[in-house]
Amino acid sequence: MKVSGLLSAEFAKLAASKTILFSVIAALLVPVVYGGVLLSATWGPYDNLSNLPVAVVNDDNGAISNGQPINVGDELVKNLKEGNALGWKFVSSAQALKGMEKNDYYMVIQIPEDFSQRVTTVLDPDPKKLKIEYIQNEGLNFLASQVTKTATERIREQLANTITEQYTATVFSGLQDASGGIGKASEGSAKLADGTTQLREGTAKLNESVSGKKGDIAKLADGASRLKDGTGQLASTLATKQNDITKLADGTKQLKDGTGQLLEKLNGSASNVSRLADGSMQLHDGAVRLKDGTSQVLAGLQKAQAGSKELRDGVNERLVPGSRKVADGTGKLKAGSAKLAAGAEKLVAGLEQYRKVNPTVEVGPYYQQIVDGAKEISAGLDSMSVKSVALNEGAVKVADGAEENLAPGTAALYNGLSQLAAGQAKVHQGASKLETGAGQIADGNAKVNDGWNALISGVTRLDSGAAKISDGNAAVDDGWKKLSAGASKIDNGMGQVSSGTSSVNDGWKKLSAGTEKLNDGAGKVNDGSQKLSTGLQSGAEKMGGLSPHEKNIKMFSSPVELEGKKVNGYEHYRDSTAPYVLSLGIFVGILVLSLFMNFNKPPFASPISWFAVKFLTLGTLAILQAILMLIVAFVILGVQVSNPAALIMFTFVASLTFAAIVLFLASFGGNIGRFIALAFIVMQLSITGANLPVEMLPENLRALSGFLPFTYSIAGFRSVLTLNDLGGAFANMGILGVYLTAFALLSLAVFIVKSKAHHGDFKKREEVSQ
Repeated sequence: MKVSGLLSAEFAKLAASKTILFSVIAALLVPVVYGGVLLSATWGPYDNLSNLPVAVVNDDNGAISNGQPINVGDELVKNLKEGNALGWKFVSSAQALKGMEKNDYYMVIQIPEDFSQRVTTVLDPDPKKLKIEYIQNEGLNFLASQVTKTATERIREQLANTITEQYTATVFSGLQDASGGIGKASEGSAKLADGTTQLREGTAKLNESVSGKKGDIAKLADGASRLKDGTGQLASTLATKQNDITKLADGTKQLKDGTGQLLEKLNGSASNVSRLADGSMQLHDGAVRLKDGTSQVLAGLQKAQAGSKELRDGVNERLVPGSRKVADGTGKLKAGSAKLAAGAEKLVAGLEQYRKVNPTVEVGPYYQQIVDGAKEISAGLDSMSVKSVALNEGAVKVADGAEENLAPGTAALYNGLSQLAAGQAKVHQGASKLETGAGQIADGNAKVNDGWNALISGVTRLDSGAAKISDGNAAVDDGWKKLSAGASKIDNGMGQVSSGTSSVNDGWKKLSAGTEKLNDGAGKVNDGSQKLSTGLQSGAEKMGGLSPHEKNIKMFSSPVELEGKKVNGYEHYRDSTAPYVLSLGIFVGILVLSLFMNFNKPPFASPISWFAVKFLTLGTLAILQAILMLIVAFVILGVQVSNPAALIMFTFVASLTFAAIVLFLASFGGNIGRFIALAFIVMQLSITGANLPVEMLPENLRALSGFLPFTYSIAGFRSVLTLNDLGGAFANMGILGVYLTAFALLSLAVFIVKSKAHHGDFKKREEVSQ
């Protein structure tokens, strides 16, 4: 029998029974009802977010920022109340926890007590981030949990913009305040530049003065060294002559004792003339010797008198005034070196303070050399000041010793020697007379009495002169001891003077080198301060020109604004689900239609005819229900479609593909096959791109989705509904064609196998009947 006849008979059977007919009609409307219900609503999943109850707990205690109270938690609550992003419920912490236990809230957002306080730490060295705690009840609904989490991100972004805006306003305010400070700093740096100019001039003069005195200081050191040698020789000479002076004093004392004894004897022997005659010759000889001795003593005393006069004049006219000048000079040296040391220390402190106050200023490579040089100058001047104290003390001791001890001693020595010389002259004169008298005694006794009286008179004067000589020599001895002690002190003092002046000379050389470095450094400081003044003035002018408005602050707090465009967008949420709904509706509708089809083999029909009739019947009904669903979805409901012709073509191919799959399963396994078809539908719901893109699936499910027809039907419907991608539509249509061909051949194989089995059963029944 022909396929057309069998097809007509098949439809006639469906129409013959009203029950079957109404069932088929109901089955045809399954995709229509299914698609009509799911595609009729124009709402979106985010249209009614205000119905999602979310608890908000505000525990923020507020804070003080720049003298002004702030409460970021209250501001956030105020903003949330003004919007309807979610169903906000403003409750206490206890109420929120209780509501979460009862599953009354999808999420709880808690603003902590120190929320505003943390805002005030933005500019601190260790700022504390703001924390918003939230608890999600994900078990109520996973999609709702994602929506609420997105809402928390928006809250975080809003808070970040608000805090950044406050921070930016504070920074700009600080910059404006800093502008005034920089302006004052610029004025100060200008004064600093003037000061450094004067400093440069002063250091130049200081360098010139110090360098010019290097020769004088060297001469002073050399002269002090020579003076030390001279005082050493003086002290040594005085010390070696001390014994001679002592012997002279002892000799003059013995002379005084001898003249006293002589006078006593003369007075006692005045009446003994005879004995005078006998001793006259002895007396004459003694008188001659006395005359010669007194002549020698007189010459020595005259020389000593001249030497003591020169010594007295040297001490009074040279040593005492010279040592006083040395003392005055070392005192001035001490004061000057102390002032220079204090100035150098102030210079070091000023340079270091300038570096601390201006850490960002480029000081150059010679800055540290200036500081080090100033420190060396300060140390050298301190050392010179300390040593000048010793030099001053030595000079004062020299002057005091010379004035208190040496000068009086030399004066006393000169006076004593003068008296001694005068007495000695008289002694010499008396000795001459004694010689004359002794000669006259030899001439006659007549003159004895007169001569004896003259002798007594001369001896008396001799005794007086000897006493004076003894006293003068004793004074000379005492003065000489004091002179020796003073010379030793002078020598010690001059040792200290020589050492001090040597140190002064070394320190002066270092001072000279340091002043040269100081002068160079002062020049560089002057140049740097000029540049600093110019830079600060320019910076103050630029910062003073900053006058940000509210728009500028908002720009800094939120500089990026997203501006996006959609391509192939969905007009309604239902348009995004249409590919999945159409695929599922067609497959389910065909599966329901198969329930009302009889897959028994018609009499006298070949396996191919049997297959063709069943396939055409199910395919025709599938095309019919697809047309009804397209009319409802796209004509009545107005679902978005980018290419209607391609949509109709693709829908027919998908319907025939699903019809071939259902035909194979139903003809192969009957109701069991239909159950397998139902399970096949369920398996494809989540891994064929309906809810999640196939690319987001795990690797094993992604590989499995490549073998499922829903993957290509959903992708093909999406190509013709929203993407207007004919290439994609035809590609997916080609893959569905492969499924159509494969399952049609499998169905044909089933019908061939069943036809052979049916023919064998028919022969057995005929044989039994015969």
